[in-house]
Amino acid sequence: MLFDEELPKPKVAARPTLPKGTVIDYEIGFLFNFASGKSTRFDLEPVLIFKRNVGTEYRRVSLQSDIALANLQPLSDSLYKDFLAFSDNNLLDWMTNTGNRFLRNHSGSWAHVSAKELLNLRKHYRDLLEKLWPALNDWPNLLIHKAGRFNNTQQQFVKLGKDVAIRFTADRKGDSIVLNLVLTLDGRVADINLLGGFMLEKDGLLYLPTDARMLAWIDMFKKGPLIFPLSIKKEVVLKYITPWMQHYNVTISEKLNIAITSLEQQPGVFLSELNESNLMIRPQFSYDETDVDYSEEPYLVKEEGDAIKIIQRNKDEEKKLYEYLRTLHNSFKNQRNNPYYYLPFDEVMKRGWFITMMRKVADQGYGVHGLHELKKFRYTTQIPKFTIAVGVQPDWFELKVTIQWGEHLVSLKEIRHAILNRQDTIMLEDGTLGHIPEEWIGQYSLLLRTGSEDNGTLRVSKLHYTLMEDILDKIDDKTVQQDIEARKRKLLDYDNIQKTALSTEIKASLRPYQQSGFHWLQALDELGWGGCLADDMGLGKTLQTISFLQYVKEKYPGSTQLVVCPTSLIFNWENELQKFCPSLKFYTHYGLQRTFTETHFADYDVVLTTYGVVRNDLEELKEFLWQYVILDESQAIKNPDARVTKAIVQLHAVNRVILSGTPIQNNTSDLFAQFNFLNPGLLGSREFFNREFATPIDKQGNKEKTQHLKKLIHPFTLRRTKEQVAKDLPDKTVMVQWCTMDNEQRRIYNDYRDRYKSALMKKIDEEGMGKSGMYVLEGLLRLRQICDHPALVEKTEDAVVKPSVKIEELTREMRENAGDHKFLIFSQFTEMLHLIRDEFDASGITYCYLDGSTPLNKRKDEVEKFTQDTNIKAFLISLKAGGVGLNLTVADYVYLVDPWWNPAAEQQAIDRAHRIGQTRKVFAYKMICKDTVEEKILQLQERKKMLADDLIQEDSGFVKNLSREDVEFLFG
Repeated sequence: MLFDEELPKPKVAARPTLPKGTVIDYEIGFLFNFASGKSTRFDLEPVLIFKRNVGTEYRRVSLQSDIALANLQPLSDSLYKDFLAFSDNNLLDWMTNTGNRFLRNHSGSWAHVSAKELLNLRKHYRDLLEKLWPALNDWPNLLIHKAGRFNNTQQQFVKLGKDVAIRFTADRKGDSIVLNLVLTLDGRVADINLLGGFMLEKDGLLYLPTDARMLAWIDMFKKGPLIFPLSIKKEVVLKYITPWMQHYNVTISEKLNIAITSLEQQPGVFLSELNESNLMIRPQFSYDETDVDYSEEPYLVKEEGDAIKIIQRNKDEEKKLYEYLRTLHNSFKNQRNNPYYYLPFDEVMKRGWFITMMRKVADQGYGVHGLHELKKFRYTTQIPKFTIAVGVQPDWFELKVTIQWGEHLVSLKEIRHAILNRQDTIMLEDGTLGHIPEEWIGQYSLLLRTGSEDNGTLRVSKLHYTLMEDILDKIDDKTVQQDIEARKRKLLDYDNIQKTALSTEIKASLRPYQQSGFHWLQALDELGWGGCLADDMGLGKTLQTISFLQYVKEKYPGSTQLVVCPTSLIFNWENELQKFCPSLKFYTHYGLQRTFTETHFADYDVVLTTYGVVRNDLEELKEFLWQYVILDESQAIKNPDARVTKAIVQLHAVNRVILSGTPIQNNTSDLFAQFNFLNPGLLGSREFFNREFATPIDKQGNKEKTQHLKKLIHPFTLRRTKEQVAKDLPDKTVMVQWCTMDNEQRRIYNDYRDRYKSALMKKIDEEGMGKSGMYVLEGLLRLRQICDHPALVEKTEDAVVKPSVKIEELTREMRENAGDHKFLIFSQFTEMLHLIRDEFDASGITYCYLDGSTPLNKRKDEVEKFTQDTNIKAFLISLKAGGVGLNLTVADYVYLVDPWWNPAAEQQAIDRAHRIGQTRKVFAYKMICKDTVEEKILQLQERKKMLADDLIQEDSGFVKNLSREDVEFLFG
């Protein structure tokens, strides 16, 4: 209808006031001024009424003059504000804001541009008066002026009427339809006498139509009834009668043969195709065998010969269905302007939406129509069934699978091919498409991918028993269920199953979680499977393993176990064996004098060696059958193509165990070689693993694949964090220490940064990221080195030493805050350690030193000296040489001079101090140069945090996943 838009409110200027002490000897009146009968002219003006001895004088007040407006001081602020909206200035503001253009002509009337703008002006007057009406109704002095010049001495007073109502009649006269409006004022029928086009008058009373809609209808009928030919009766009903019926009383003559009725509706959902690419879902309602779409119209007008039937629609029920359909898909929420919803065909069957939608609609009691008339969209509505019969073999389960849609059978080979290729539909025998339910893909895909299909039967290794848990409800064979439950109980509920007690030969008291680790290793041994003990650094993986080695010695008399570790941990294993289990006879197969006879190895319970020795002595070591091969810091074999990995997997052993606090260092691919060594076949072939897990997880962040991989390795992985098991460990605080370069160091940094950025962006644009990776790493390396010390990239012969803010900060910290604290200082660059060492020498700061070139015996001496000598405050350590195998709990401050991508490596360094035995809080500082690549690396670490966290440990190989935008950001 007319005037539905909401118009801006008028502006009100600051209120002027009379000077203090002014005597007010007048009353205020309000003048309804309709000039010279002009329908476009109206002013509501204030009038000052002076009562003199000689009579009463009336003076109009200009709303454009502050001096004149000051005379309205007796009015309340609220009344004054509403009244001032009638000023020319405020009316002009309203016209400007609403796009209505009027001009005051010489007669004072508003000359309008169009009829619509005139109606808007009248509505505006009506709306303003509606706000004032309650106050004016009680006002004693209301005047009206309709013709001639204003008389300052005598005026006509009026009052305000209360009730304005209208009703309509529809009658037939001959071959015409006559529509009339009946106006009542205070309950009395009155002629239409519009003043100004928006007010009514009768017997000295002024009336205001109650709303703009009423005003529009009254205005339409001011010249009399509306007359139409009988031949367009339906159009008249639709345009006038049914809209009136929504708000007013309408009397319809029987001569018009128009009936009004209310019928029960039949709701339903109609399916059709929209633009040959979308499915249209339309709520439809049947009244008296007439189908109508959803709309806001309250009536259905039906023509039957010369009769008209007006059917009242059930809007509540119609809206209920319309709004219910909106909830069936997220994309429907924004489709509010049509009486239907639509969805592209490729979205309709995703995750089984169509079948689910059909089921939900039917459950609500609504019929679905039009399905068989679809041409482009042919899906069966049959609900598919997936049945499984399981048999048990010594090393695997045999699954006989039957899949069918109604009477249509689908072979295991077909459904497996569809799911492995991520299809969500399959062609049935009758040419229709069957939808593969999303729950099938979630429940069976990993099982189908991992198992092998042979003539309609699926073979699943018992290593993958966790995958069988998802289908236990479909297995009737109690033997199979018991087999799966027994394996699950042994590996997951090991503490509550009878286990061999800790040997009396173990000279230590195991903490509860360490006792659990010992039990878990026993459970794996009973099942003949290998496992990864992945406890946090410092939680005693070595002690748990030594306890298990003694258990193996007693269970398998005469057996020999091979322990392979990094060179730096050889002396640690020797010490731990001597300390915790002196009865274990061990031999260290390391150094220049090495013996290669089976007889020699058989004389010992445990043989200690290193990864490098295994690589060099493989031909001799693989000839011996070890009961167990145990890999410490097993991430050393994370690269399947490395020589050491290829050598390790050729060792012969009855079973295997790996130890690592960080089995994932760079990306998910790190897991494959380690777990393939543990339990060959657990993760499939390398190509299968990369396709199914590594690529989706590392490059796409696929959470579903992460959970699938976790499900496979979970039974064979035991990981406890400090937070979970070592509640008595002191708090650890990791902070960033911001460093600000001086001008010279900043100049050198900016120069290298700009040169590398220009060259790298050009190379990436020409050759792509794949071929530019090594150059990107080179650029990052150089910038990080400058952050440490410019001397790492610019060698000079002169005696002038280039500035390094980090060395200055370290020296200051040692001088000012050393006290009774000890500091661990880690750097990735040995040259940086040399520069720090030189500065410490010059400053008289005592320290110990260790890097990759430090001999094994010297390494041990340095650790003991730092631990025992209270005068030595600092230990300078290269990150690679000191990241594992050191127990330095005498230190409580850790400085990471050059943090890098791998938080796991940083954590290992911090854990040299933050481990069992520490009695003080540990403070770790990452030294970061402000506004450099180091700060941006921190930001990228947050942005590119991968899902590998959910598997075992932390890092995610950021460098391999850098994009062009990342490179531009780092060198920006």
